[in-house]
Amino acid sequence: MADRRGVMSGLLGLAASPVLGRAAAASEVIEGGPTWSESAMVLYFDPDLRNGLSLRISRYPERGATWVWLHLLADGVLYTFTDSRVPCSPDKITAEQPSATYPSPGLKASISRLGTSADLKSLSFTAEVRAHRGRSGVDGPGDSPVSVKGVFHPGPLRAGSPNGRFERTGRVEATIRAGGHTIHVGGVGKAHEQTQTNPRFFSPFTYAMLWNDRAGLIGLLAPARTYGDLDQGDRDTPVDRFQIEPWAPTRRFAAVLKDGRRVEGSAETVVSYQVPIFGKLWNGNVVRAQMAGETMVGMINDWKPKEQPYGLA
Repeated sequence: MADRRGVMSGLLGLAASPVLGRAAAASEVIEGGPTWSESAMVLYFDPDLRNGLSLRISRYPERGATWVWLHLLADGVLYTFTDSRVPCSPDKITAEQPSATYPSPGLKASISRLGTSADLKSLSFTAEVRAHRGRSGVDGPGDSPVSVKGVFHPGPLRAGSPNGRFERTGRVEATIRAGGHTIHVGGVGKAHEQTQTNPRFFSPFTYAMLWNDRAGLIGLLAPARTYGDLDQGDRDTPVDRFQIEPWAPTRRFAAVLKDGRRVEGSAETVVSYQVPIFGKLWNGNVVRAQMAGETMVGMINDWKPKEQPYGLA
C-alpha cells in the first residue's frame, strides 16, 4: 500500500491537472460492488420554488472516486452539475469524528461538519462550478458559471433514520450566484450524512423529502426495505410503510406510520433533472406537495423506476 505522503502528492498532482484526475478516477466505483462510502447532502427550496439548492458529495475512499452533484434554482431557472470522476483520498470520514470535511479534489466544492454526526452543530457548504442550464443528464462542466455558499443549522435527528444515516430538518442560509444574479435565501431545509458498505445505487428506490416550517416527511419505497418519518409539531413518528404512484405530473403518495396512522398526499413536479449513474439516468424531481392540510416543498427521486413496486393500497 502506498504511504500517505505518496498518495497525497499524487492527489495534488491530479488537482493541478483536472483531465488527468478525471481519467484516473474513471470507473473506480463498480456497480453492485460493496465498498465503503460516505456522503453528505444539504438542500433548500423557497415556498414558491423559484430559488433553492441541492448539494451532494459522496466519497468512495477505497475506490479513489468522489461524486459531486449540484442543482440550483435561481429565479426559476434550473442549473445542474454532476461529476463522478473526481479523485478521492483514502482517508475515511466517520460519524464519530468531532469535525469533518467532504472535499472534492480539483473542484471548488465541499461540505464541512462541525460536531459529530450525532451531535451536529452545523454544516457549512460551498461550490463554484460551470453548470448546465436545464435538466442535463450529462457529467462534467457546462457553460454557466454558478456558485453557492451557506450554512445549515440543524434541528433534532429524525426518528426514522436507519443505522449509519443521520437525517435532519433545520435552517439553511445561503447565497446563490447564477445567471448574473445574486440571490440570498434562508428558511427551512434538509440535510443528511450517511456511511455504508453496501453497494450504492444497485437496488431500485424512490425517495421523498418534503417539508415546510411546521412539518416534514421522509419516505423510502424499495422492494426489500423501507424507512422514513413524519415530524409534525412536537410529534416525530417513524414510517412503517411508504407508498407512491409511478411518476406523473402529479402523483399520489401515502405513509403508514408506526403508530397506525395513515397520511396521504399528492406531489406536483415543478422542475425535473437527470443524473447519469452507471450508464443509467437518475430521475430527480423538485415538487410542491399537499399532505394532511399542509403545503410542502421538496424532492422525490426515482432510481430504476421499471423495477419499483409502485401503487397505493
